[in-house]
Amino acid sequence: MGDVPHYLMIKREIAQQIRTGKLLPNVVLPGRWKLTEQYGCSWATVNRAIQELILEGKLYAEQGKGTFVSPAAAERADLPQTLSVLLCSFNESVSHSVMKMLEGIRETAGSYGVPVEFTSAQEPGRFADLDRRIVITPGLADYPQLAKSASRGDRFIVLGSEFREPGGRWVNSDTREGTRKAVCQLLAAGHRRILLFGLQRGLSNYEQKARGYEMALREFGLDIDPDWMVYRPEKAADVEELLGRWMREHAGCSAVFAADYTSGLAVLGWAMKAGIGIPKDLSLFVMGEVDSSPYLVVPPNSVVQPFAEMGRQAVRMLFGEEDETYALLPCQFIDRNSVMPPA
Repeated sequence: MGDVPHYLMIKREIAQQIRTGKLLPNVVLPGRWKLTEQYGCSWATVNRAIQELILEGKLYAEQGKGTFVSPAAAERADLPQTLSVLLCSFNESVSHSVMKMLEGIRETAGSYGVPVEFTSAQEPGRFADLDRRIVITPGLADYPQLAKSASRGDRFIVLGSEFREPGGRWVNSDTREGTRKAVCQLLAAGHRRILLFGLQRGLSNYEQKARGYEMALREFGLDIDPDWMVYRPEKAADVEELLGRWMREHAGCSAVFAADYTSGLAVLGWAMKAGIGIPKDLSLFVMGEVDSSPYLVVPPNSVVQPFAEMGRQAVRMLFGEEDETYALLPCQFIDRNSVMPPA
């Protein structure tokens, strides 16, 4: 899914005002021309939003009188008393992204007046009842249990993983395409020995990053060498040690795509200690935004996932505002000139 059309933003805002009681049953809406001034758009854009809300039964029109809020649309019995979120993985390497997702979840659930509670992966019988829940960053090993829950009719949203099983609904960012575009940029700059560093086993998103890396190499007619797709340990201190050892054994490496925030920090730390200049000696792309980037002489190019928007989208889907079975959001590219032709 790309940028949200203006009419859909207007439609969502009006629907949200109805649900939260800001627009009461049988209250007349401002006229179309007044709404065009309020939202800074054309009459046709406002009219499309209003007409769709009428077709969905949230509004009704009376000729010569205006458009009114439908009493049935204001009913909130279909919303849960509390939104329960299951955190399947909250280790150090994903904590930053999970916190951003939770911000989006809490913000959007709060706009419906629904509080949020969080349960961890250690909860006994965590997959026993997933109805009306959001499940964050499940591993591939969790998929059979999730599929079983979906088959029995539980309505839940998987967030941060592509749960493409029958009955599955999910929200994720397109890490495969993000990786492909970043690696293609390195290849276009002349690099041919590119390390994909920091993969983790058992997580769908990392498998998608590996596929994106492979796709880019194939586009440029290059063979895929598994030795240049390096998986990493969980502890940050061990990651930098692994990278240094690998680099000593592969002197021809001229560029790195770091698969996540932790891996990007490891590359920056290793390069500083080894006297490696970025991008003079080594070009770098990072999947994630490194917090220290503003303070670096040459901050790394980044592929940024829209974690907060992913959380918002999951809540909207769970609460029935949107009918999609999945949402694959594009990543943002930040070019900071950390890619140069190989020396």
